[in-house]
Amino acid sequence: MITCLKNQNRSVFGLMVLTYALLVWVFFGQGDTKFESLHLLLDTSNGLLSLLLAFFFMAEQHSITKRVRLFLAIGFATAAFTEILHALVGIEWTGSLSWIETSSKSLRPATWPPSTYALPFALAWAFWLKRRQSELPVRWFISGLIVVTAIFYTVSYLLPKYFDTGILGIQRPTQGPLLLLWLLVIRQCWKIRHEHPLFEGLIGMGALLIASDLFMLYSTSPHEKFTMMAHSGKLFAYLWMHFILMRLAAEDNRARHEAEQALSVKALQLQTSLDEVKNLHFAMDQHSIVGITDVKGTITYANDIFCQVSGYLRGELIGQNHRILNSGKHSPEFFQDMYKNIAKNRVWHGEICNRKKNGELYWVKTTIVPFQNSTGKPREYISMRTDITERKLAEEKLLGMALYDNLTKLPNRRLLHERLEQAIESDLRSQRYGALLFLDLDHFKPLNDMHGHPVGDSLLEEVAVRLKNAVRAMDTAARFGGDEFVVLLGELDTDKEESIQLAAVIAEKIRTTLAEPYLIEARNSDGTVKLFEHHCSACIGVTLFQGKQYAADEIVQMADVAMYQAKEVGPNAVCFYTDFV
Repeated sequence: MITCLKNQNRSVFGLMVLTYALLVWVFFGQGDTKFESLHLLLDTSNGLLSLLLAFFFMAEQHSITKRVRLFLAIGFATAAFTEILHALVGIEWTGSLSWIETSSKSLRPATWPPSTYALPFALAWAFWLKRRQSELPVRWFISGLIVVTAIFYTVSYLLPKYFDTGILGIQRPTQGPLLLLWLLVIRQCWKIRHEHPLFEGLIGMGALLIASDLFMLYSTSPHEKFTMMAHSGKLFAYLWMHFILMRLAAEDNRARHEAEQALSVKALQLQTSLDEVKNLHFAMDQHSIVGITDVKGTITYANDIFCQVSGYLRGELIGQNHRILNSGKHSPEFFQDMYKNIAKNRVWHGEICNRKKNGELYWVKTTIVPFQNSTGKPREYISMRTDITERKLAEEKLLGMALYDNLTKLPNRRLLHERLEQAIESDLRSQRYGALLFLDLDHFKPLNDMHGHPVGDSLLEEVAVRLKNAVRAMDTAARFGGDEFVVLLGELDTDKEESIQLAAVIAEKIRTTLAEPYLIEARNSDGTVKLFEHHCSACIGVTLFQGKQYAADEIVQMADVAMYQAKEVGPNAVCFYTDFV
């Protein structure tokens, strides 16, 4: 039995058993000595110890169910009541209370069995209810104990106090069933000993009480040595339970202290983390445009910089869909790709053009971070943006300088080459023809020589305006250099003859448009400004292309050849490259 106890409890239990054995050995050597005072002391001590155990069970929050804990407390309280009653009737009352002494003489022998049966019966009943997971009300448990205790008193009063068994000698008939009852309690506690150390303690207590009841079996007098052995055993049993409960209280206190320390450390770590998050949030709010949207795109948070840059008040943003900022600069496919990524819990990086409340456009470098819910699906999106409008404007300016003519703002030779490559690819897919028109102005050099380059530049600017107005929106008019211009016509027709006719119509429209008089402003040597009319025409060379039959440079060269043919015919003439006519 002792092996079921934890290592830290075995030595204490062994010491108690050894001390009890030594005490029994001492009592054995006392002969027929009477121990009235010791008997009273032991009965009173046992009653008080049992009552304290009941209070312990009521106060301590053991990790067992509240109902079972209350049943145990009630059982020990009942045992304390019967123990104290047994002690009271054992006192030799004198004086005005001598009537108690007279009245209790017949009751005294009947008080011992109930004081020993009440506790094991209460424990056995409580564990039986626990095993059945019964919801028996506490008041019914108390009522049952009162009824059973009364029955114990009645039965023990009616039964003979002693009987001679012959071989085993004189014995108390009430002690035999008590031993079986304690064995039942020990068996019940043994099954659940691993649930809580308290049940291990009850096993040790039951073992000590069985030993004490064995000695009581041979007690033939209320104050002789066997009775003292029995009462001493009960005292050690109660002391053992006090030791178990105090150790549990100490362990609980230590665990609570360790938990408090751990909680204090966690609280400090949490506070540190909160401070870090707060600082990071502050730093991010000072640097970035921060917004939070739900999965439907509804804005739920906007920081101060968000409001400053967008021009909206916070109340005008919260609750609105993020489309309120849509600039129209991006295609639907752009946003579809973005939403597809963040819906899969992926972080998205990119550059977006948004529109302010006043209609102005601004560019932001954007990072969108999805946050998941408990099911792993996005619950909200946090976007962090940096205003890059100045950078984008600078890039656009540099791009304009690299791809557009500084004077006429028309695409330059580089951009024309890129668009010609794109047109070749497009015509390859659509099987349509394209055309390239190479233009050279007539009589441009005399104008420059007579009035200077500023006047010539004014003419070139006006030619650029007329070219853009004369071609379709899908076509490209570019300045090739000097007084040379190129017009790219894409997606004409799948039929060659139809494409030639369409190209001829556009070329004729350009020729007539450019041949109309120009009103030029010139500055005299004295600083005055004069207006004069200037007539300028253009020779136009046209070539068709389809697919990748010719490279871009070859197409330009063919149009250039056709333009020189037009100059031989002209001025103010249009010629097609001979291979395509």
